[in-house]
Amino acid sequence: MSETSGWQLSGDAPAAYTRFALKIMEPWTDDLILAAECRDGDHVLDVACGTGLVANRVNLVSRKFSAITGIDINEGMLTTARRNPQIAWHQGSAIELPFADGTFDVVLCQQGLQYFPDRDKAMKEMARVLAPGGRMALNVWGALERHPFFVALVDAITTFLGADAKSALELPFSLNTAEELRKLAQDARLRNIRVRFEHRTMRYPTVARLVTGFMGATPAAAQFLALSDDHRQAFVAHVVERIADYVDDAGLAVPQENHFLTALKLGCRRDRPDSSISSSSMLPADW
Repeated sequence: MSETSGWQLSGDAPAAYTRFALKIMEPWTDDLILAAECRDGDHVLDVACGTGLVANRVNLVSRKFSAITGIDINEGMLTTARRNPQIAWHQGSAIELPFADGTFDVVLCQQGLQYFPDRDKAMKEMARVLAPGGRMALNVWGALERHPFFVALVDAITTFLGADAKSALELPFSLNTAEELRKLAQDARLRNIRVRFEHRTMRYPTVARLVTGFMGATPAAAQFLALSDDHRQAFVAHVVERIADYVDDAGLAVPQENHFLTALKLGCRRDRPDSSISSSSMLPADW
């Protein structure tokens, strides 16, 4: 989940991202994988794979044996992802994918498209590396105002870190209409395009801990950690106060909106070109 103009993480942030972003992403990850309808022997590409939240679950969730490849622009995120050697990890940009035409049967992209500096080109690149008959499944967040936790977080960032720091937290919600998604897929000459909105509840036991942990997994982590102890506590309290209406006896229970797109590349299935995907990546990710 990163690209040149987007969610760039370094230092300890990728590890924090894995711990805290997983709580935000996990209600959606398995749905994305199931939407792709993976089959035994498929070659699957996870674009903007980040630390591997999706790639690591493809075989487990689909109950199929796929060869899995992940690609991300951010080397720091890939350092964490490479802890799983069963997947072929690549460093590279979504707008210049380093794979031959028609290499993959499935292309997945969770919360990545909105970050790419050229969304149109990225979508066309993902379509290019799909084999005829291949499936694409991706998701992006709905509009910011439909995510109360992030509304409160952006407000705190503006108040304590300044207006410039909030841009990285607004960008995830910047591709938020069915029309935009559909046009990108149509321009990439994909067919059977379906856009589906889903609403779920994100839960976390303690709001304050989620705020502190999640801020350590953002591009604003260094600025947040540079605050004095008093100002950091005030930052967290600012979010806690504004999200209080979404706390029950079990902790935070806050709504989220996600937009899923699935599409097909027309044509008959054919033999794939040679690729560098290793046979070891045919193993289930949890082996």
